[in-house]
Amino acid sequence: MPIFRTDGPRLISLTRVSPGPDLYEVEIEQQLWDNLEAFTGTDLFPVCRQPRVRTGTTTLIPDIVALDASGRVVIFEVKRSMERNQLAQSLEYAGWGRSTNLDEIASLYPDGPERFFGSWQEFTGTTAPIVISQEPLLYLVAAEFDDRTRSAIGFLEANHVPIEVVGVSVYEDESGARFLHIDSSYDDDLPNPEPSGATPTTGPTIYKHKGRRLHLNDLIEAELLEIGDELVWYRQVSDETFHATLTDNGHIELPDGHVYDSPSLAAQRASGLSAVPGWDAWRVPARENKDLLELRRDFYDQLEANSDSPD
Repeated sequence: MPIFRTDGPRLISLTRVSPGPDLYEVEIEQQLWDNLEAFTGTDLFPVCRQPRVRTGTTTLIPDIVALDASGRVVIFEVKRSMERNQLAQSLEYAGWGRSTNLDEIASLYPDGPERFFGSWQEFTGTTAPIVISQEPLLYLVAAEFDDRTRSAIGFLEANHVPIEVVGVSVYEDESGARFLHIDSSYDDDLPNPEPSGATPTTGPTIYKHKGRRLHLNDLIEAELLEIGDELVWYRQVSDETFHATLTDNGHIELPDGHVYDSPSLAAQRASGLSAVPGWDAWRVPARENKDLLELRRDFYDQLEANSDSPD
């Protein structure tokens, strides 16, 4: 199906960019590192890129290691084409994720263990560091997945192995501007329902609506937010207060004029931190001073109430 960008009455065709090694193993990996929430739909604490870790006598180099707020290790492998040998290698990374611990994770943090523990406690909102969960989550990010690899992944998913597939296609218009199509499986209007018979996990919850990740624009349409609402984040650790404004299409504008698509990214750029759970950080004074997390809960309460209402 052709993809176009609109320019008034004119349709500008987008051309798919060939997935060369520099595009995925460099550019897409960088975009992923800078925008973990956009690719996964959940807040993550980025730990490091390309760490050298050991399992037995083998040295492994996963592309990206992160943590979710429950202490689950989240491992990303980025390839232009995901084949069976790369899937097997990725499962080795997940095996390491099952056996690692918080001290090892802290040793991988580029700013050092001391900065890690302080940042990790702030990210999780705890006074003591949350320990590592032994249920790692594996993300496979690629332009293409061959049929045999898809079949193997399907088997793993059917047996509730915590693995997520993210297809990423890159398009370019006539001016050279690039556009990413991030294709993940979000298909319900409720947060991350477990498959029938699945063992519950402590993994990240992905909030969805109409087959895609929930966005602030959905809260605007539900009249839980309004364009122009002020967002305020008081960071207790540093005794700083940050301000932002909700703009068109559910974007967040900081006082310096920069606009961001997600609450987490806006909070990161405002504070200079590498990870902030943005839905929890930003409050909306005009909405009973609720934080975005509370408003998100109100949104799902509305959905549930509407689904229970008789026609």
